[in-house]
Amino acid sequence: MSPLVREPQQQRSREKFARILATAARLLETVPFDQLSTKQIAAEAGMSVGALYRFFPDKEAVLETLEHSWMEEDLRLLAAVTAPEAVAACPSSERFLAQVVEAYAGRFRVQPGYRHAWFNVPTSPSMAGEADAVDRRIAERVHEVLAVSFGLADTAETRRRTDLAVAVGTRMLGMAFREDPEGDPEILADAALMMDRYLFAPSRRTPGA
Repeated sequence: MSPLVREPQQQRSREKFARILATAARLLETVPFDQLSTKQIAAEAGMSVGALYRFFPDKEAVLETLEHSWMEEDLRLLAAVTAPEAVAACPSSERFLAQVVEAYAGRFRVQPGYRHAWFNVPTSPSMAGEADAVDRRIAERVHEVLAVSFGLADTAETRRRTDLAVAVGTRMLGMAFREDPEGDPEILADAALMMDRYLFAPSRRTPGA
């Protein structure tokens, strides 16, 4: 969260804080970010712009806080989709990867403002660093599950491949939702297929290299 954001402690203030974020996310569905103003967010949230400024210095801080909350949700999703009972329900590594892809695809379908921000709002350098850290945690956990439950070799090469697979999968998620708010099902299925085949492809390293 931006150091300029004043995170509230009292219940009433926390409710106002959450209302500002929810309102901004909803407005992003219909209002381009460059046209959105703190005055509009405050009015739609049913408060004065001065009340908004108690928590956020500008609309960029509102967006960064939203993005931070979305990243926290990414990690909660990761925990759910890689929980032992969720993994046990998958008959194959490809099905597990499809389950991971589908979990994150759901964000585009139901999270207000998420799809618009993904495609239309530039990411600040500080948030880009946080996003990279989240992607690394996703890759580490996916690799761990594949190694423990589906027989993927635990090597430096497969860890490198998992990092790349998550990057490619993230790119394909964007491709699936760029034109279709429900997500192109063929692209989503291909994302899991491509990751699975790549991760389990024979090593290119020669023995002892």
